[in-house]
Amino acid sequence: MTRLQRHGAAAGASLLLVLLAVCGFAVLPDGGGTPEPQGMRDGDVVGSPTPLRHVPRDISAVADGSLVVYRMPGIQGRQVNATAMLFVPKGAPPAGGWPLLVWGHGTVGWAPECAPSVQLQEHGKWVDDSNDTLLASVLRMGIAVVAPDYEGLGPVDRGVRPGHGYYHLASEGRSMVYAAVAAQRHLGRRASGQWAPAGWSEGGFAALAAAHYSPDAEKADPELDFRGTIALAPVPDVPAMNKILWRDIDNASQSGLPPSEHQLDQLVFANAETIYFTRTQRQAGYDVDPAQVYGANMLRIYNNDWRTCLDDLNSLVRKDIQAYLDASPSHRLNTYPGARGDRPNALPDNRRFYRENQGKLENSKLPGPVLWLYGTDDITSPGSVTYNVVNKMLINGNDINLGVLEGAGHYDVPTVGRPLVEARLRQLFGLKS
Repeated sequence: MTRLQRHGAAAGASLLLVLLAVCGFAVLPDGGGTPEPQGMRDGDVVGSPTPLRHVPRDISAVADGSLVVYRMPGIQGRQVNATAMLFVPKGAPPAGGWPLLVWGHGTVGWAPECAPSVQLQEHGKWVDDSNDTLLASVLRMGIAVVAPDYEGLGPVDRGVRPGHGYYHLASEGRSMVYAAVAAQRHLGRRASGQWAPAGWSEGGFAALAAAHYSPDAEKADPELDFRGTIALAPVPDVPAMNKILWRDIDNASQSGLPPSEHQLDQLVFANAETIYFTRTQRQAGYDVDPAQVYGANMLRIYNNDWRTCLDDLNSLVRKDIQAYLDASPSHRLNTYPGARGDRPNALPDNRRFYRENQGKLENSKLPGPVLWLYGTDDITSPGSVTYNVVNKMLINGNDINLGVLEGAGHYDVPTVGRPLVEARLRQLFGLKS
């Protein structure tokens, strides 16, 4: 989950042989015709990794990048193809091999083509904000990085099909876990087996979800040794965040004055990304009726533009809101025919989705220590929401260090918090300064 504007001070071994002779192929049920390997284990690498194109210079200077296709349990209960970008430090690995960071990216969209790997290779665009700088720093420390696109995001010519599990605990957690398994199986003795998930925004949730499902990694490959988690500006309780957001929108609508850019941003944020939640809920079998979630304008956008990636979706929604406001002096932010305010949170299957995903996470005891970084100017995940969830998790016995970054906004956390991330990685992996 991301914001439209920045706030705060400083803006954000060998390949495991796949025995194809015993792996039959079947056509996907959607009739797409792409062969889907059968008889493979979750975490197995499909085919051979291929070199990445257009890797940002700060990463390509210190690492070699490849695209890995791997198998994972999907949101609908069947095994699916998923993809990840694997970055390996240049040169020979140290004695014992490289440790591994599994990186979860921020929100990019819901359709396969929104994936970071697709945007990078097909459009030369790095879509995970400025986190290439953070990953380059991690690689310079002698840590390999695997960055999953997440289930449902990735190149369709490599067997990826729509079905992104946006804030779905199992989908995002297993996307991360089996990317770690695939990287370990591919790198073999070049990897130490030590691994840790980390991520920013949506990826912060994915990292926590990976910790929740980390025992699956050790079951799949006993060489893997989970060390701990790093969550940067995660959004841990979307309904609570929505309640605060809509309170602000309602208050801004009372003055009768034209809304400020910030207030417009809030309404765009309250509408655009809800499309990805609703698509995920329906994909995962939750009985959520879009007509009960959206007014006429956003229902049209939901039906017609669900494939639109985040930046373009934000622009499209913003343009529609502005046209609505310009049409009549009586129109206000809170009368826009979009997401129906905070009311969809009360829909039974909407409530069940959050209870079974974010709620399940906050009521779990995660293995290993958690470094959780939060910026005081982060209005995507307000302080009251963050503190409330962290306190619940502490009561449940979780080992959490909450790093509070004064004056940092949502996009600033990876940059301002980088020294803390580096220090924690040295601690987790036993690296020298």
